[in-house]
Amino acid sequence: MARSADKHDDKKRELLSIAEKLFMEKGYQKTSLDDILRASGISKGGFYHYFKSKDEVLSESINNMIDEVLAILQKVVDEEKLGALDKLNLFLSEKSKFQSSKAEYAKLLGVLMQTDVSQYIYYVTVSRKLVTPLAQIIRQGVNEGIFDVQFPEETADILTRIINSVMQSAPYLEYLSDAEKHKRYVSSVQTMISRTLGLKAPIKLY
Repeated sequence: MARSADKHDDKKRELLSIAEKLFMEKGYQKTSLDDILRASGISKGGFYHYFKSKDEVLSESINNMIDEVLAILQKVVDEEKLGALDKLNLFLSEKSKFQSSKAEYAKLLGVLMQTDVSQYIYYVTVSRKLVTPLAQIIRQGVNEGIFDVQFPEETADILTRIINSVMQSAPYLEYLSDAEKHKRYVSSVQTMISRTLGLKAPIKLY
């Protein structure tokens, strides 16, 4: 049974990789299920054995990416020796480092986030998975008297949306390649986060 499950997972990952490549080359909306079937050599019935729809492929892709970064970020949250401000700086730094290591995927997300469906899936997933660890850091900062926040969970939700909102922007790919535009974006986000948390000095986003 274990070997059969492994084969199933391997094939599912293969289909996911093929679909992601097509999304990046053709765009999510212009990639049809038939495109995925032709590229993978699988039948429609075979495809439905792994995924219910193209939207589920997208959802799975986003979930995998967020689970991977969440495993890294949760280690920061659980670090008992760090104060809240150091945790926040490290949390954001590790998130940025992860994104930099996934440059091709960042470009893919930039393409995907231009559609309403993908935006919805992405933000629902992010809210469900990344808000909680960020809220833990904010709550710790409130207890330490560093952050001036009344509602940590809601504030974490808002900040998560701010941090990730650049992917909704039409010039997102320019932010990835243009150093000056990237710098201005980072500076703006740093200011918004700092003011939201009641900090006098800007946090170090990157």
